[in-house]
Amino acid sequence: MKKIAQVNFLLLIFFAVMLLTSCTKGFIPESVEPTSSTNQGDTVTYQTHISKVIYNSCISCHGGSNPQGNLLLENYSQVRNSAESGMLIQRINDAADPMPTSGLLPAQTRALFDEWVQNGYLEN
Repeated sequence: MKKIAQVNFLLLIFFAVMLLTSCTKGFIPESVEPTSSTNQGDTVTYQTHISKVIYNSCISCHGGSNPQGNLLLENYSQVRNSAESGMLIQRINDAADPMPTSGLLPAQTRALFDEWVQNGYLEN
């Protein structure tokens, strides 16, 4: 009986560690470069700029069947709705409670979201 309790305890510790580390940038491949500002003349669009940031920095927590905070960011409509409500933009700029939880995105990347909003949430 004692061995079963020890195994259960170890399993509990394992799952707790997995849960606590599941939304850190450690799961983002190191080869991914932070998105920088656009080239001169480029218009920020979801397809070209925003979707890459979402995929690299957000989808691990805000995708699938059990997204954190019940916030899905898997497609254009979901990301646009969150940006229009102000929640997405607020959280990616909130140093005290940032999204992603691993820390603020680079300023250039956050500026892409601001430009995307100012341009009217262009998809393509």
